Amino acid sequence: MKNNVYILADSVVTPLGQSTEENMEKLYSLQSAIRTYTHPQIGTFYASKFEDGKSFQIKKDAAGKTKIERLFISCIEKALERTEIDVENANVLFVFASTKGNVEYLTDETFDKNRLRIGITAQDVTAYFNNPNTPIVVSNACISGLQAIQYGYEVLQDNRYTHVVVTGADCFSEFILSGFHSFQALSPFPCKPFDKARAGLSLGEGCGTLILSNKKTDAAAIEILSVVSSNDANHLSGPSRTGEGLSSAILGAINEAGITAEQIDVISAHGTATLYNDEMESMAFKTANLEAKAVYSVKGNIGHTLGAAGIIETIYLAQSLQNNMLVPSIGFTETGTSVELNVTRQSTLKTMQIGLKTASGFGGGNTALLLKK
Repeated sequence: MKNNVYILADSVVTPLGQSTEENMEKLYSLQSAIRTYTHPQIGTFYASKFEDGKSFQIKKDAAGKTKIERLFISCIEKALERTEIDVENANVLFVFASTKGNVEYLTDETFDKNRLRIGITAQDVTAYFNNPNTPIVVSNACISGLQAIQYGYEVLQDNRYTHVVVTGADCFSEFILSGFHSFQALSPFPCKPFDKARAGLSLGEGCGTLILSNKKTDAAAIEILSVVSSNDANHLSGPSRTGEGLSSAILGAINEAGITAEQIDVISAHGTATLYNDEMESMAFKTANLEAKAVYSVKGNIGHTLGAAGIIETIYLAQSLQNNMLVPSIGFTETGTSVELNVTRQSTLKTMQIGLKTASGFGGGNTALLLKK
């Protein structure tokens, strides 16, 4: 018999806000952190970035910590403040998600190259909290965040741990910007998920942290019903054009949760605003009989936060369920996919119990997660 897994606490730090509450307030009021920037070779681009020199407040002296390390620590501390768990206990496991880690220091000859490895970053952050366990790192492109949650969900099934701290972060860097520019994937304006005029993604940065447990200590805790991953094996950097990989993950999650498609109230889509991703997602939703469900993407608010996206956006979904308030999709005005979706345009009160979160990434990966209030 499976253990139920619950979200006990969370924290989000993005350019949109320094707390979960501030993020949600700005999502509901249609605010965006995406701004215009100029690069000497690339020219104008749009991204959601922390202000230059941003130093994230942490409780202990941590001289020498990099931007992403301080971001991880700050976000984790904020989540832990909402619980009474002892992270120095061996019953607590840390799971990290990131696609790039300290890659911004790749060309810095004075930087310890060993610290470019995400596993070393995870060890350093875990050591800050005096946790005795070896941390787990999930780095699988843009589904990293959801798969980190999946790992935490699955490890709580065998009772080896009582709590799992799942955290994901990625920071904007020259490496990431040039990479997406080379794919011609950057939008020439703030991204417009699922819209007819969409023309690519806007990059973002941020961190999200979830505290998971198989013990329900709060009657209002959100339950993770299921998390299922698949791979469409279509292309190294492009999803299956029919959405078969994502629909497989969605249908698998529905089956594992023991619910029906009709019971799903809202979908937090990956919604990157690239031509292929949004079209593929719309087809996957139709295959799963979900095309009429309320759906939104927050990429127009915070950009694509890469390895952090799945965690940050799961927190947003959980909050939306708790608040019975649909999150609007910034930038959407006219359907731009072959399957017409019910994209939300305004924050709207709606009684909700079950929400679906999806993610897709390079390498053909797809993950679907179901939450229940």
